[in-house]
Amino acid sequence: MFIGTSYPKLDEKFRLILPAKFRDRLAGGIVLAKSQERCLAIYTKAQYEANFAQITNGVTIGTPEYRNLKRFFFGPTDDQTPDGQGRILITQDLREWANLGRELIVTGVGTHLEIWNPTDYAALMTANSDAFANFSAGEVNLN
Repeated sequence: MFIGTSYPKLDEKFRLILPAKFRDRLAGGIVLAKSQERCLAIYTKAQYEANFAQITNGVTIGTPEYRNLKRFFFGPTDDQTPDGQGRILITQDLREWANLGRELIVTGVGTHLEIWNPTDYAALMTANSDAFANFSAGEVNLN
């Protein structure tokens, strides 16, 4: 399980040093992908494959919806193996999608990690703090 938040910076070559507590689980390879709310997601390869199986459940193979889903799911992703220092490269198109500068937030969300622009992350958390504070099982209404 991926939990906790860290505040790393991209180096001059746009590499992220993965938080030390996650490196062992990610050493075998990662998939770096665009995610909702304009953040990036870091998955283990196994979790990424499981996610694809889950989101395509019920989508008819061969339809335009299925083809577009595959294009968005696989096309803009990047699979990598972290280097010996636990670094991964964040490409320009992925940085642009998530509006990333040098300062980042990396947060665990259970099955994977998310990479955020700090301002965007703060706005999301502020916008949803009351809903989370009043959350009750069965009544999910977080925006």
